[in-house]
Amino acid sequence: MHPYAFSFGSIIGGAIAVTLVAALWRFIVMRRVIADPVKRNVTSVAAGWVTASTLAGFGMADGGPYAWHAWGVYLVPAVIVGALAAYGGLVERTKTPVE
Repeated sequence: MHPYAFSFGSIIGGAIAVTLVAALWRFIVMRRVIADPVKRNVTSVAAGWVTASTLAGFGMADGGPYAWHAWGVYLVPAVIVGALAAYGGLVERTKTPVE
């Protein structure tokens, strides 16, 4: 197996996990708390990263101690998803009419 195969798979899988959990955070909490779309999207991705990394740390432990390296594994996908979410928030902010 190629040495970068794990890294690429981790980035894709981590991006999917962070995106799904961030969408839950955005739908359940952030829409009601934060009005600015950029702050809302970036905050929901940060909360999704914390949640996904915490769950992954327990899952990667395999019966041993907590796997702290899960936070690092999910950091790169969270940055990528956060950048895309910030851009989406900027687009949403410009399309929202000022009242």
